[in-house]
Parts: sequence; structure tokens; C-alpha cells
Amino acid sequence: MAYVVARPAGRFEIRESVHTDKGPRARSLANFGTLTDQVLVVAAGRAERPFDAPAVLASARRAGARVTAMEARVVERVVAEAVDGPHRHFVESSRRMAQALEQPPTRERPDPGPVLIDLLGFTDAILGSQPPRPFEPLGFPVLSRMAEQRSVGASPG
Repeated sequence: MAYVVARPAGRFEIRESVHTDKGPRARSLANFGTLTDQVLVVAAGRAERPFDAPAVLASARRAGARVTAMEARVVERVVAEAVDGPHRHFVESSRRMAQALEQPPTRERPDPGPVLIDLLGFTDAILGSQPPRPFEPLGFPVLSRMAEQRSVGASPG
């Protein structure tokens, strides 16, 4: 459960209650002077438990914080998108892949379409989180020749 507490000098903090071996603890998710949509998104991204944006907004108002965040249901959607974001597909695909590896192989061959789409989404998620790389020529000789021929305008073969 996430909640807001007042801090010195007009600051506030969104905290999350967690249970540890040593008992309940609170961890800080975000510090702010004014509760904005961006603060909620940051806090939701750091949360280990489900993040209830409307409850955090209500808690902030009770604590006396200045709130400029959107209406509760809009914030909940924005926060859900920020938490799920582009990595949601990556995580779902990874789980399906792990489950498939745990099952014994079958004789019937599955349709490769969904597997290909999952694989493309998986690579897109990985490449999207990396900085762009400079162009490198193709290392495989046959493909290199084909690329050179296409760039010159000749047909391969």
C-alpha cells in the first residue's frame, strides 16, 4: 500500500509499506513539493506492490500536499501504462518462453506465426532499451555481396 507523509520544509514523500523478515518497513518511492502526474509515474515505477494512484491522491490531499495531478481514473490509466509500458510484452513473452521450455516436446508442430510475433516483440523490447549503434557492414560474405549489388542497382545472382 502506498501513502503520502509530510516531510520538513513543505516537502512530501510517497512511501510503500513492505513486509520483511524483520517486520513491516516503509520504503520511499518519490519525494515532491507538488504532486504531479510525473511524480505518480515515478512512484508507480518504483513500487514493488500494486500501485493505487487514486488512494495516493487521496492520501496526499489528507496530508495537505498541493496536488496538480489529473483526475484519479485518468492518473490510474497513465500510471498503469507507465508501469506496463513497452516491457509488458517482453515480460509476458519471456514467461511464455520459460513455460514452454518446462513442458516436454510434442509431436505436433505448433503454428509458427504467434511464436514469430513473440520473438519480434522480444527483440524489439531488447533493442528499444539499448542505445543506437553505428552501422556495421554485414559479416556474412553472401549477404555482403547481395547488399553491395543492390546498392549499385544490379540484381543479385
